[in-house]
Order: sequence, then structure tokens, then C-alpha cells
Amino acid sequence: MNSAARTLARAAVFAACVSSAAPAYADVIIGPRVAYYFDNSNLRTSDLQGLQDARTTINDEVTQDLRDATGFDDLLVTTVDNGSATNADQVGFAMYGATVNFGDDRDRFTFTGMYGSGSTTTELVSSREVTVEVADIAFNELSVIQTVAREDVDRLDLELTWQRRLNENFAVSAGARFERLDISGAGAIAIQETDEVRRFVAETLGEEAPSRNLDGANTPNAQVTQRTLETFSARAGVTAFVPFNDQAVAFFNGMVQGSYQPSSEFRTAFIGLNGEEVREEIRKDRGEMSVGPDIAVGVQLILSDNLAIDMRYRAIVFFPISGDFSFSDSRVNHGVNLGLSLRL
Repeated sequence: MNSAARTLARAAVFAACVSSAAPAYADVIIGPRVAYYFDNSNLRTSDLQGLQDARTTINDEVTQDLRDATGFDDLLVTTVDNGSATNADQVGFAMYGATVNFGDDRDRFTFTGMYGSGSTTTELVSSREVTVEVADIAFNELSVIQTVAREDVDRLDLELTWQRRLNENFAVSAGARFERLDISGAGAIAIQETDEVRRFVAETLGEEAPSRNLDGANTPNAQVTQRTLETFSARAGVTAFVPFNDQAVAFFNGMVQGSYQPSSEFRTAFIGLNGEEVREEIRKDRGEMSVGPDIAVGVQLILSDNLAIDMRYRAIVFFPISGDFSFSDSRVNHGVNLGLSLRL
């Protein structure tokens, strides 16, 4: 047996690490895994209207009330929603877990579970302009809301993979993956605004004009958020591997995955200057279907007949084909993974 064949035979013992297609000489292989992954979910912006994409709507109710109160039939109140823009860093996760691999010399099954936490800081800026027009007179009111929030994210990854050996250098595989992100955030809100329109509306309708001396009862200066995102994936592909000395095997794993992220709720509680909750808002985000590649490249180092270590880089890309985001606004998970495998 030449050196390449010997390396393949020994590497097969640790099929959980490299998903190799050579014959396996153990029924069960176990080992711990650590990883550091990045997730850009919080950077996706195609569901936000950029500040340059202003949307104008007529405030019918206020317009009619002011027309009735003033007698000016040509009075018009319009709202220009300049949308929102966000700035943030992708979330980094230090993850820990384990893998179990079992089967025979042709079909192997691998189960991997990993858990980790990460955090990021997000800045969101929103802008709105309200204008009152009557005859040839117009005046407006501008509001700019800036929110700076820290988000803490807990992540759980579960994977099950089936692999079938084709020959000494190739295998086919398929499997399922579940990912859960529990996201909680807290941040400060800064509001800069004029009040010309509100004062005019209040005075015209005989209501109390807004005061610049805020008592905190109805003015939020902080927010607390909570949401959970889950992703279910099915995937299939091939693995190729090549030994480059007696103790090392390089491998490439290329798969195509299809994923579904169910609809989710984004809860936001606004806190006033007095520390009490002003109101709660619940945003419903649509479910998302996506497709994309799942690619891993790395190397396995054989330490002994019963022990091996592998290092890999993995990237998973989710291109949306339905939901709130455009196809080009993909979600990307990528990072490095280190595992130790022990034959029982």
C-alpha cells in the first residue's frame, strides 16, 4: 500500500471531521468542536427605505379636521417619510459544541450541535417631514430620530448529515440544519425636531400646544427589543479530498442548500424619561425562502490511529427568493472551525 492509500485509510477513521469517503474502521467517532463565526443578518438593509427614497403621503384625517376648523378647502397636510438608514458591525460568535459520527464503511451519519453568543452595536437614523400648505403659504416640521442600541445574540446550530462513499477520493452527502438566533437589545433614543406644524394644529383645533419642557411621560428616550429568528435548511453536495503527506489530508466540501425562515415578531418597548414604559410596538416580518452555497475547505491532521484534528473554513450564503429582502441582499455565515476526533 503506497503512502497516499495509507493516509486515506487512516483518515477514514475520522469521517466526522472531513466527511471522507474512504472505508471507516470504527462504528462511533466523537469529539469536541470550537468555532468562531460571523453573521451579517443585522447588516441587511433592502427592507429599509434609504434617506434618499422619500415617500410622500397625505394625512387625510388631520387635513379634513383643519379644513373644517379653518374653512380653507385647499388646506393640505402631507407627511414625507424619508425612511431609515442603519449602520452596524456584523455579529461575531464564539461557539462550542461536539460531534458524533456513526455508521459502516459505506454510509456514515454525523450529528453536530454548537452554541455560542455574540453582540453588536447598531445605529438607526429615521427622518420625517410634515408640511402644511394653504393657498400660497407653506411651513413644515422636521423630525430626526437616532437610536443607538447594543444587541446580544445567542445562537444554536444543529446539523445532521448523511454521507455515502463513491470511491477513494469522492463522496456524496445530504442533510438538514437548524439555526436559532435569540436577539435582545437595549438602546438610547435621541429626537431632534421642530414643532411648528403641531403647534398650528393644536391652536387651530383648540387643543393644548406641545411643550418643549418634557416631563418624560410620553417622550421615549430608550428602547428595549426582543426577537427570535429560526432557519430550517436542507442541503446536498459532494466531498473531495487529497492526501498531501502521510499525516495530512486536504478536503473540499461543496453543497447547495435551500432554507426557510418562518415569519417572526420584532417587539420594541419604548421607555420614557421617567423610566416607565411609554408604549410597545410589534412588527411582523414575513417568512423568507432562500437558496445558496454551503462550502467548506480545510485540512485534517492525523495524530494517531485513534485521534485526529481538523481545521476548516466554512461559508454559507442565503440568497432570498421570497420575503422582505431582495435577492442581492444576502445573509452570510462564515468562519473557522476546529475539531478533535476520537475513535471509540
